[in-house]
Amino acid sequence: MFDLSLLIGLPKPHTIDTASLTPEDGAIKLRQAATLRLNGAQSILLHFPQDVELAVELLDDAAVLYDKAFRYLTGIPAQRVHQQIGEYVSVPSAEGCPAIQTPWGDEFAPTIKDGVRCAETWLDGSSLPLWWALAQNRKRHRPGDFQEAFEAGFLLRLQQTLLNLRDAAASRPTSFDA
Repeated sequence: MFDLSLLIGLPKPHTIDTASLTPEDGAIKLRQAATLRLNGAQSILLHFPQDVELAVELLDDAAVLYDKAFRYLTGIPAQRVHQQIGEYVSVPSAEGCPAIQTPWGDEFAPTIKDGVRCAETWLDGSSLPLWWALAQNRKRHRPGDFQEAFEAGFLLRLQQTLLNLRDAAASRPTSFDA
């Protein structure tokens, strides 16, 4: 069994110093930190499902760290990456599920909100197949990051709904009266 305080005490992404490392070594360090958080989130969900908020926080931090590693390797200056940390857009909380942070900045907020809105439209009883709703609506956005940001908003809203349904099913009594 592991101690949750170890996961709670992990440093936040903006405090991990890579300034003295080569871009390759900095990216390795950031990816290792992200992997640790992903493994921690998986362990929490398997062994401590009541601590879903900590798992979501670890997943959010992992996404930020992977994004920083990618930016580090592509040559974007570290200072610019640190400035963007506070500007990441989150999919708002829904149906009792916490908000989920995305790796995209404020310029993608309208696109992410459009993805959330389209998912909510489908969840409200659309007759379209899910894949069609996603595929057709994503075409309204520029290829690349904008389409991916739309997909993130769409899929994260679905994820929130599925987590809520899973939690509701887990809280139902499992005994049957005969």
